[in-house]
Amino acid sequence: MHVVMITPTEYIQLKAFARQDGVILGLIWIAAFACFIGSMTDSSLQAGFVLFLLSTPIVVFYMLRHYRDKVLDGSISFGRAFTFISFTMGYASLIMAATTFIYFHFLDNGAFFGTLMTNIKMPEVQKTFTDAGIKYEDIEQQLALISQSRPIDFAFSVFTEGLLAAFIHGAIFGLLGKKKRVS
Repeated sequence: MHVVMITPTEYIQLKAFARQDGVILGLIWIAAFACFIGSMTDSSLQAGFVLFLLSTPIVVFYMLRHYRDKVLDGSISFGRAFTFISFTMGYASLIMAATTFIYFHFLDNGAFFGTLMTNIKMPEVQKTFTDAGIKYEDIEQQLALISQSRPIDFAFSVFTEGLLAAFIHGAIFGLLGKKKRVS
């Protein structure tokens, strides 16, 4: 097996493109988050949330292909593809974590959990819990505990979940996107 090392200049270039694409992906995630928050009071925004969330793999793979084909002249190793995607999604996770912190610290004022508690009190929601064998009181108790979390706790959770997703996407799309240079 032939291992190809990248030069320091290539590594700097990879990080620069990953930062740029991470900002774009971060903005997509912020739009999804806004649709999610909005969908709690306006159900017409649920489709936007789902659309933005489902677009992540498509956008990430497109970014990898663009980086491979336009920047690297059509050739990329699994390791470089994995690193590019991991960095891109890592930067997007930082942006999303900062957004989550700002939202819960400065903007929410308890509205998120207040709306959630109101929604779970609806008879059709309670019936869904009952049908699934879940006691409504257990859900209410868990939500009360979670609502006591600090904004930094939510931000840290979003960041770590984003990093986990980065490694999973990196492995999958690294394998799908790798391409050897044709001599």
